[in-house]
Amino acid sequence: MSAFKHMLLISVLIIFLFVCCLNSVPEALLSDENEAEQAIDTARQTIIDCYEATAKAESEGANITGLTIRLNEAGNLFSKALLARKNKDYNLATQLASECIAKLNGFIDEANELSEKASNDRYYDFIYNVVCSIAGAVIIICVGFAVWITLKRRYSNGRLRVNPENYRIIFLIVILASALFAASPALSRLQVYPRTEFFSELWILDSNHQSENYPSNISSNQNYKIYLGIGNHLGYCAYYMVKVKFRNQTQPAPESFGSIESRLPSTLPSLFNITAFVADEHILEIPLTFSFNYTWNKFLSRVELSGLRLNNVWLNMSNYTVSWDNDKRAFRGFLFFEMWLYNTEVNNFQYHGRFVGLWLNMTAY
Repeated sequence: MSAFKHMLLISVLIIFLFVCCLNSVPEALLSDENEAEQAIDTARQTIIDCYEATAKAESEGANITGLTIRLNEAGNLFSKALLARKNKDYNLATQLASECIAKLNGFIDEANELSEKASNDRYYDFIYNVVCSIAGAVIIICVGFAVWITLKRRYSNGRLRVNPENYRIIFLIVILASALFAASPALSRLQVYPRTEFFSELWILDSNHQSENYPSNISSNQNYKIYLGIGNHLGYCAYYMVKVKFRNQTQPAPESFGSIESRLPSTLPSLFNITAFVADEHILEIPLTFSFNYTWNKFLSRVELSGLRLNNVWLNMSNYTVSWDNDKRAFRGFLFFEMWLYNTEVNNFQYHGRFVGLWLNMTAY
């Protein structure tokens, strides 16, 4: 009987400990989730602050190539952190967000130094190429006029045998040509026509950097490579977000017609967000290697996808299916990329009216 009581006591203790563990698990998960949210919010604000410092440096005329490289590296970590949070891997999300913040350590100070240096360089450039060149041209004209008056007086006094009036045109041409040469740095700035078109570009190239051999007939778990290109002609450093989406032939696509500003994106959820920082009049090409994992359900005559691996990042697609397209005689899915642009006035991303994509035949063998 004592043995029975002893076993009963042990069983009660085990059940009690089990219940305590169950109660502590949600608390631990909630703590991890809160920590991940805080880290992601901090990383997001850090990126925005660094981006604004970069845009300021660019407006002052600084070379921001090094800054945009760091921003793109940090943006890649931030995108992965968002994906980890989406997958409820809060520890990984916190780690990636922390790495993103560390990547931008000292960034604003560096951007401010570049901005200040560019501002000083621009000031001295203005003094030398505008003020000094105009002053030089004025001095040449004044000196030429003084020389002309002196020559005429010397001729009137009989000290000069050659009448300068006989060479007036040649003298004027020499003086004006010299003045124009001295003022050429300032005049060159007047010949710069103002920009009238401001736009962004988005394109896809094949694995050979051409627009010919795009992947079309694909197999499950087979890698394919493309290049996603972004061109910035907006007049300032742009903060883009490219949403990676997938649809079958019956699901909604982004609008292709109408003005850029009035177009609407697809209502489908984004599988992954690619962040990109591109300086004005620069392009950024992002290599993308992707593969789909899917199976053919012959009873329902459809392809059932389980995931997309994009640059070694696994994206869950368990609810995605592709049915047979009778017109095209294929299981066709559309992998597409929507361009979104960060608007500093509203502190958020807005659809930029552009998308590119590939129709893929999901071969069922």
